[in-house]
Amino acid sequence: MHTTAHRRRLLSTAMVLILLTTACQVEPAADTPRWAGPGAAPLTPAGASAAPTVASPKASPADCPDPRPAPRSASSLDPTAASYLGRDGDDIATAVDVSNSCELVVGGRITGLTGGTTTTLGRGGAGAVVRLDGAGRRVLGITRLAGAVEDLEVRRDGGEIAVATDRGVWLLDARAGTARWQRGKSASRVAVGAAGTVAALSGTTVTVYDLKGATLATILPQGRTVSDVAVDDRSGLVFVSGFRQVQSGPCVPVQIAYVHAYDRRGKMRWRAYDHPADRLGDLCADSRADRVAMGRDGKLYLAGETAGGNSIFARSAADATRPAPNVVIDKFTQASNTSNAHYTYLARLDPASGRHLAGQVVISRIDSKGDKGNTIKPYAITADESGRVYAGGVSAYQIAERSRITLGGRRLAPYAGGDAWVLVLSADLRRRTSWVVFTDGGSGAVRGVAASSGVAAAVAKVDKGPFHRTRAVQSDAGGGYLAVWPGLP
Repeated sequence: MHTTAHRRRLLSTAMVLILLTTACQVEPAADTPRWAGPGAAPLTPAGASAAPTVASPKASPADCPDPRPAPRSASSLDPTAASYLGRDGDDIATAVDVSNSCELVVGGRITGLTGGTTTTLGRGGAGAVVRLDGAGRRVLGITRLAGAVEDLEVRRDGGEIAVATDRGVWLLDARAGTARWQRGKSASRVAVGAAGTVAALSGTTVTVYDLKGATLATILPQGRTVSDVAVDDRSGLVFVSGFRQVQSGPCVPVQIAYVHAYDRRGKMRWRAYDHPADRLGDLCADSRADRVAMGRDGKLYLAGETAGGNSIFARSAADATRPAPNVVIDKFTQASNTSNAHYTYLARLDPASGRHLAGQVVISRIDSKGDKGNTIKPYAITADESGRVYAGGVSAYQIAERSRITLGGRRLAPYAGGDAWVLVLSADLRRRTSWVVFTDGGSGAVRGVAASSGVAAAVAKVDKGPFHRTRAVQSDAGGGYLAVWPGLP
C-alpha cells in the first residue's frame, strides 16, 4: 500500500508533467495576409511549381537585445558600435544581415581583421564572411573565401548563408563553417527565401536553385540590364530588377525601370513599371530599379534611381496614367527644382501581385543655391518586422539637418564629399525615425542595411576617412565599415 506521503509525491509529479505538456503546445500561426483586390495574383500561380513549405516565423531568441524607443530627433543616433573593417584601401563591406540568433553576418573584401575562429573554404583569399555579436562589439568568426564577397543573405528559417562571390555562389551553414554547395563561376547579387530557394545574378542571367543546389530555372530578361534579385518562398516567386534602354518613342533615348516576378520554373507572373515607350508621355527622365529586397514584414521593397523629376516613379507601377501612392513629408521628399540630379525613390510592393502599396522620393538639396535638388543614390534597402523601411547609399551635399547630425552625442564634422547615409522611415512613410550619415570628415557609401529582432546595422565602403567610430573592433582606417544600433519596438 502507498503511504499518504507517497501518494502526494505521485500526484505532484503528475501535475508537473501536465503543466510541462501544456506549456510545450504551440498555437498555430495565423494565416499570412493576402492582397485580394483587383489584379491580385494567386499565391501559387497556375502552372507554377509549388513553393517549398515555409515554417511559421519564430519568436526572437532570448539572447536578442531589447528594442529601444526611437531617438527624439531623426538627426541623432546612438550606435552600440561603429568600426572600420579591413586594413587595405581596396577593402569593402558589401552586405550585412541579421541571423535568427541575432548575430550580425557581414560580407565583403576584408583583409587583416582578426577575432573568433577563422575558417578557410576552398583556397581562401580576401573574401570574407564575418560573424559578430548583435551589438557589433565582438568578432565571433571569420570565413575566408577566394575572390571577393559581393553580396549575402541569411535564410530566415534555417540560418544558412547564401553568398555571391566573383568565383561563384555558395550556400554556407549558419556558422559559415562548411559549404552546403557551391555553383557557377561568378555572381554579383544573391537572395535566399525562407524555405531555401536561392537566386543568383551573373551578368544579366539569374539562376534559381533549390536548397540542395539543384538548378530550377534560368532567367534571362531580354534586352534589359539586371541589377538585383529577391526571393519570396511564400508566394513561390523570384523578383528581378533593373532597366532597359529605349531608342524609340517620345523620350529618345531613355532608360525605363522594371521589376519582374517569375515563378520557380522561370515563367513571368507579373511586371511593375517597364511601361511601353509610347505610353510615357512627358516622363522622360531616366529611371532604374537598383535594388529589390523582401522585408521582414513579408512585403517587397524597391530602391530606385532617376535622373530628374519628370520620372515614371511619379506614376503607378502598374499604370503610367495613374499617380503613384507617394507620401510627401517635406521638400526632401518632393521631386521639385531637381534639374538632372539623380535622386532616390523607395517603394513598397505586394509580392504576390505587384500592387504598388506606397512610395517616397528621397532627394538632397543645396541650401546655398535656393534648395536646388542634388544627387543622392541608393545601394541598399530592407524593412523590419513592423514594416519600417531602412535604406542607404551615397549623397552629395546635403541631406536634411546635415549640420545637426550627432552620433553617440557628438556632432559630426561637416560634409566633405560623398556622405554615407542611412534613412529609417516609419511603416506609413510619414515620419523619419533616423536620417544620418556615418562620414565624419571623410567620404564613402553605405552598401548594405539590415534590421531585425532589436538589431539594426549598415555596412559601407570607405573612400576616405574618417568615419564615426565607437567601441570599434578595429579603430584604424580600412576600406570597410560597420555601424550597429538598437532596433525599434
